[in-house]
Amino acid sequence: MAKFKKKISLNKINVAKISSGTMLGQIISIISLPIITRLYGVEAIGFWALINSSAMIVKSFSDLGMSHSLMLEKKNEILQTYKVITTLVGFFSILSSIIVTLFLLKFSSVTINPYFLLIFLFIIIFTTQQVQVSYTWLNRIGEYNVLMKNPLINNGIYALVAIVLGLLGFGIYGYLIGHCIGQISTLIHMKKNLPKSLFTFNFSDFKYVLIKNNRFVKFQLPTNILSNFKNQLPILLIEFLWGTTILGYYSITVKLLQIPISLIANAIGRVFFQTIAIRKKEGKDLGVYVCRNLKRGMFIAAIPILLLTAFGDIIVLIFLGEEWRIAGYFIQILAIQFFFMFVMNTVQGISTVLEKQNLAMISSLLQVFGFIVGALIGTLLYENIYLALIFMSVFYITFHIIYLSRLLYIMKLSRFLYIKYSFISVSIILISAVFFRFIFNKLVEVFNFSMFGLLLI
Repeated sequence: MAKFKKKISLNKINVAKISSGTMLGQIISIISLPIITRLYGVEAIGFWALINSSAMIVKSFSDLGMSHSLMLEKKNEILQTYKVITTLVGFFSILSSIIVTLFLLKFSSVTINPYFLLIFLFIIIFTTQQVQVSYTWLNRIGEYNVLMKNPLINNGIYALVAIVLGLLGFGIYGYLIGHCIGQISTLIHMKKNLPKSLFTFNFSDFKYVLIKNNRFVKFQLPTNILSNFKNQLPILLIEFLWGTTILGYYSITVKLLQIPISLIANAIGRVFFQTIAIRKKEGKDLGVYVCRNLKRGMFIAAIPILLLTAFGDIIVLIFLGEEWRIAGYFIQILAIQFFFMFVMNTVQGISTVLEKQNLAMISSLLQVFGFIVGALIGTLLYENIYLALIFMSVFYITFHIIYLSRLLYIMKLSRFLYIKYSFISVSIILISAVFFRFIFNKLVEVFNFSMFGLLLI
């Protein structure tokens, strides 16, 4: 019992370490955001969202689904697996950067130098996956002191470079270079604590690793592809149906709504993944621990999501200015969806540990279907971006609840448990948000706060 309590206490310390670094990184991001949005405008931010979305889709398959195997790999074989994964990532990064460059040059409305775009895309695509692979390795060995510095390095360097280059008149190039240097700096910081060997061109290494990890290739790979495609699909749909400007508003919306996820949920999720992997190796029950983590995640998420639901438009107007009012409305519409995304991030790796990647794949496939149908209904039938986002969000939430309820049932818990938690949480958030906004509006009317007058329009 004492050993278990000590382990729980250590988990809390590790969560606190990662959260503190993430908090500092997010503070830098929040402080720099009003400056960057004013320097570069909606279209540049929308174009970066499209590029980053492409990198995330490539990330989903460039490791053939084997990155998570590093958490479960035998100690004497982990280096071999790491080098195989990194080599695969390098190959797919080169190929994908060429394809994406040709696609963007043909279909994007943004004018940019093709050679710059090609080099930039390769760097972003390669480093995006390499950062994730390095995260997994460092998470396995418990190097949380290293992980906690990553958001600070990435956001700090990105913000500094982007602002300086923006003031010097570099235009969209300054914004993209800022992201690029921030990512490279983060990877260099992590690589100091990883093996110097990076690539392998030994065919026997590939054959052995691929055969040994064939279950990840068969199940985790398609799951990752569907999951990442699902996450990036709203960006692709908005770009295709509504254009880069609306995508810029959506991108800022996602950035603000992801702050609680980046700040808290991801830290909880990384430690959760490590903990349940260990518990499974030790043959311990997972159900009670997973359920407790879900309830804690919902409780923590409720407060920031409530505030964003009630005051998202006000926050954006004060923080970013009148130009970004549409993003404020987007925040209020999508806040509940991001509540469930927060919860999902607190239980990272659960399908992998339970070896139920097939369920995660089916869930992602259903959510892809929901996003497409929701976007088309809102666009083609109503020609209204707000209704499109509402329909997309409702479909996502529905399939998410069904998926997690099924996983709880597999762990011998009631499948209705998560449905009950979800209904209670969403009801409290929506009722409280309406109440607080009503009180705020009345205060503005009664005391005639002129600075908030436009917010009631």
